[in-house]
Amino acid sequence: MTSGRVMPAAAESANDLFEQYDVVTGIARSQTVLPGFFLGGATAELVVVQVDENDERGVQMYGFDGGAWVSVLDATLRPEVLFVDVANIGGRDRLITYESGRLSWFDPDSATVRALVEVAASYNAADDRGGSATRPGGEIPHVDITRDLNHDGREDLVVPDIDGFWISIQLSNGRFTDAVKLGPAEPFLDASVMGEPRSYRDMGISAATIPVYLSRLHEMDYDQDGRSDLVFWNQDHFEVHPQDEHGLFDPVAMTFTADVPFDSDGAYSRVSDFSDEGMLSLLFGFNENTERTVLHSFRDLNGDKVADLVTLTLAGRTILRQRSLYEVHFGTATSDGTSFARQVGTAIHPRGKAGGMQPSGYSSQLFQDFDGDGQVDIMFRDVNVGFGGMFRALVGKSVPINLEFYRGEDGTYPDEPTTRRKIRRFAPFAGLGNVFFPPVLMGDVNGDGSSDVLVGQSPQELHVFLAEPGPDLWARRPRKVAVALPRDERNSRLVDLNQDGKQDLLMHHAPTDHAPTEPHRVTTLIAR
Repeated sequence: MTSGRVMPAAAESANDLFEQYDVVTGIARSQTVLPGFFLGGATAELVVVQVDENDERGVQMYGFDGGAWVSVLDATLRPEVLFVDVANIGGRDRLITYESGRLSWFDPDSATVRALVEVAASYNAADDRGGSATRPGGEIPHVDITRDLNHDGREDLVVPDIDGFWISIQLSNGRFTDAVKLGPAEPFLDASVMGEPRSYRDMGISAATIPVYLSRLHEMDYDQDGRSDLVFWNQDHFEVHPQDEHGLFDPVAMTFTADVPFDSDGAYSRVSDFSDEGMLSLLFGFNENTERTVLHSFRDLNGDKVADLVTLTLAGRTILRQRSLYEVHFGTATSDGTSFARQVGTAIHPRGKAGGMQPSGYSSQLFQDFDGDGQVDIMFRDVNVGFGGMFRALVGKSVPINLEFYRGEDGTYPDEPTTRRKIRRFAPFAGLGNVFFPPVLMGDVNGDGSSDVLVGQSPQELHVFLAEPGPDLWARRPRKVAVALPRDERNSRLVDLNQDGKQDLLMHHAPTDHAPTEPHRVTTLIAR
């Protein structure tokens, strides 16, 4: 393995909001970049997990020293490593690796992998980019399997399987309990997947399916004892695994029903309604109009300390352009648990048309207190994937995105968006290379306690809309930052790299179709 080449320290000043630092991380078939406080210092390190052209797997680590990212570790990984994540274990961030049958953690002091917990998930590496049934995937993807399930401040492990969820709880000494399987089997295991001849059973568990399967795991304090419980929908009833005083979950579930109508849980079940959709129908919507209502989540939206039940109704003629309707059924504490009103307490009807099925990324939603007033606000993102949007993507090399923000007030939301933003960039025949999928991120980059909005206006320009008091939530005129942005929005993320309470921007630049032999590099914009 060879270390990456460090660029000059902060030669470019990314305006008065950020300082820019770059590091070249080498030539490889694929690289996955993860930040974390792996060495226990005040500044995070960057871990680069890669697969080279000879299928060799390796890990590099970069630390921030003297105003530059410098290589502090270069080691190999076992060829059996299939995906990675980062978890805080015993107060120190650790690189988590998954091999068939077990989870481990990478020890940077000895450059070895140490066993963590056995998890016999049906993981299918062939669905990772470049993989095959006989050879692990062409990349080692990042798969988010960490959750603080019992809200004790420690990260636990959750790995979906086709017949339940493997759960392992972190104890106070940093050890993990044996993994136990909770929850019902995947209800759509034999459903056809749109555009795929295979069913979910055929596809198995992969980096692509784990995020959607995790949308079936819910948390709420059902029995009102002050502890969060795990909740699953199973065909016609809910199953609850109560949390005990030790932070563990009862493997024997209690059940309850709710007088709230919905068709299924997991918005991804909607794809089975369009399993035979062809390309023309996909773009123009020649199918009959259909709709499905799914269980979305449990959230306390009216601030009464009792979870509310949120459903999502998706309606349309094509999977790519659907109307969304979110309806909230307020929860009430009862003598033996929680009940939910059949009548709708409040509803949100986003104006955009989108797929609406992703737990993150485009065509998604974010429930968060954006302005710090204690009320839950909602942001909706949808990308224009109709014929016009696809034409712009092919010809203009960009994707237009609509943002809608709804400010919450006492558990209700306005009929019209509080604020709307349209990210539009149309440059016909703007060179060669990959289509530009601009990042859309939210986080506090100036330390004022409110979330700011960062959007990629073009491949060379980032717009930052700072939060400000008032009904619009954010400034109408952006602060412009001249910086090269990754073509794939999934390669940009916000993270506090130096623990100063401000979010920094971490970007991984992978080779493009236009320059496939270029080395990978990482850009960090450190908030001033």
